[in-house]
Amino acid sequence: MKLSAQPLEQRLRFAGILIILGLLIEAICVLWTRPIAFLVFVGFVGALFAAGILYYLYSLVSADTGSSN
Repeated sequence: MKLSAQPLEQRLRFAGILIILGLLIEAICVLWTRPIAFLVFVGFVGALFAAGILYYLYSLVSADTGSSN
């Protein structure tokens, strides 16, 4: 197994971690029956999802193809 990943792979992995972390917190909020759970769900989980998706898209757009003309 290769230990060093390409910069694009590292960025995509970080974006995936943000989204998975948001999903885990969302699962906790579903089990939590307090009114504050909705605020955590909308605020924190929404921010994690948005950050993960935007970082993923930014990583794809700014990826260096390695070819120079």
